[in-house]
Amino acid sequence: MSKVLLSLALVASLGYCTNSIAQQPAPTLPAYDVVVIKLNNSLSRHMSMDIDEDMLRAENVSLKVLLVNAYGIREGLMFGLPGWANSSRFDVTAKVADTDLKAFRSLSREQRQAMLAALLVDRFHLKMHTEIKTLPVYELVVAKGGPKLTATVVPPPDTKNPDPLGLGNLDVHGTDLTATGVTLSDLAMNLTFPLDRTVINKTGLTGRYDFELRWTADGAAVGATDAPPDLFTAIQEQLGLKLQAAKGPVTTLVVDHVEQPMDN
Repeated sequence: MSKVLLSLALVASLGYCTNSIAQQPAPTLPAYDVVVIKLNNSLSRHMSMDIDEDMLRAENVSLKVLLVNAYGIREGLMFGLPGWANSSRFDVTAKVADTDLKAFRSLSREQRQAMLAALLVDRFHLKMHTEIKTLPVYELVVAKGGPKLTATVVPPPDTKNPDPLGLGNLDVHGTDLTATGVTLSDLAMNLTFPLDRTVINKTGLTGRYDFELRWTADGAAVGATDAPPDLFTAIQEQLGLKLQAAKGPVTTLVVDHVEQPMDN
C-alpha cells in the first residue's frame, strides 16, 4: 500500500494524493459496515488518520482534512464550504464487515479514497461537483544535465504476483522523502502539498524510480551549515529535475451542500 496524503497534510497514510478528484465508488466496492462519528472538543492540536487492514481511524480531524483524503485535493482548491468545515473536529472510526475483508484488502488507493468519499456522502450528506479552472501550476521537467534517478529493479515475472511493484512506496517525514518504485507523476502529485500548487509531470519519463529527497522548509530557522537546500534547489541538485512556473488546468471541488453529522 502506498503511503502519503496525510503525511503531507497531517500525519497519516492513505495513499498518494492525486491531481484528479477521486470518483464515487462503483457498486461493486465494499462499504464501511459500522461507522461512528463524534465531535472532538478537546482543543488538542494533535490530529491523526490511518487505514489498517479492516478499519479507518481518524482523530481530531476537520471535514476539510477528510475531503483532502477522500478526493485527493488540497484545501485551497475547495470552495463553498461552511465555516465549521475547518473549525469543528471529529473522531471517526469506520470498520469493514468481515465478509468484505478480502475484497477491502485488495483495493487500490483510489478505491479506498472512493470508500471514504461514500462515507462523507452518507454521513455528512455531502453534495459536490467539480470545476476546471486555469490556475498557476508548476511543471516538473528534466533539468540541464539530465535526471539523477535510479531505475527500480523489477523482480522476475511471478504468476502468483503479476504486479510485484504494487503501488510503489513513498514515505514523507517532514522534509525527508524516500521513494521506492515510484513514478514521477506520483512525485509531482505529492509535491502539490508542500508547494501549495498543482504540479504536473512534464519530464516525459515513464518508468519507476528509487530516490531520496531532502530539503529545508521555507521559513525554517537557519541551522547547521550542512542543512539541505530549499525544495526547488533540492529537486534540481538531488534529482536532476526542475520546477518551472506555468498556468494550466486544475480540478477544483465545489461543495453544494453538507451537514454536520449527529454524534453516535
